[in-house]
Amino acid sequence: MNTAFSTSVSAMAAAQAQLSHSARAVANPRAGGTDVIEAMVSMKKAEAAHSAAAAIAHTAADMEDRLLDILA
Repeated sequence: MNTAFSTSVSAMAAAQAQLSHSARAVANPRAGGTDVIEAMVSMKKAEAAHSAAAAIAHTAADMEDRLLDILA
């Protein structure tokens, strides 16, 4: 189960980094040379990735709890 937690935490950190990068591009579009629309789409993708990774962590915790209930 620890693998699921570490993977989901890594995915959440990557999504947060992507969101931060995209937010900077939206805040100052001339500095990054990127399109604001592309940056906004990237922000939504990062949001979805973070939500999915959080759901994985939640599911892994539920599975671990159920396993402990069975073993106890």
